[in-house]
Amino acid sequence: MIRVTILMILLSVVGCAQKAEDTIRLIPEGYEGPVMIIYNQKDGVPKEYEENKRVYRIPDNGLLLTQFEPNYGFQNHQFFYVDSIGERTKIQFVMTNIEGFASVNKGSDKVFAYLEQTIGKVEKYNPDTKELLHTIEPARTFYIGKMKDINMDYQEQLNFTFKHSKNYKQ
Repeated sequence: MIRVTILMILLSVVGCAQKAEDTIRLIPEGYEGPVMIIYNQKDGVPKEYEENKRVYRIPDNGLLLTQFEPNYGFQNHQFFYVDSIGERTKIQFVMTNIEGFASVNKGSDKVFAYLEQTIGKVEKYNPDTKELLHTIEPARTFYIGKMKDINMDYQEQLNFTFKHSKNYKQ
């Protein structure tokens, strides 16, 4: 009876989970560093699809402003380096909290996509007048690089995210 109850709960949770659009992220060949995708940008890159997947073409500076809305829920991300003629080389996405993964790959020259984070919409108000000062639109960040020093990469990503979130107003 307990097994049936647990199974019913699991099926309910899985059945209610939101499925989001899968994505293809195209990174300029050789780029290593933080990447930030800022959603809801009227003057951003128009929406593009490939095989029913969102396509994000990341510019050389790592900052993509897109007309896409945020994409929450379960989704499959594919990461690729793209060379000057459009050839793609897959970049493996990894969850860096998997025990031992970062330390095993720390000396490797292999490039990974990791440290993915989602930022929700933020509104900043003047504490005295309650006037809306600016809005930071939702964004997604991740890092492309080698795991030579994941702590340094994480700090670089935070600095990059803060710089572009703080200074960007739509």
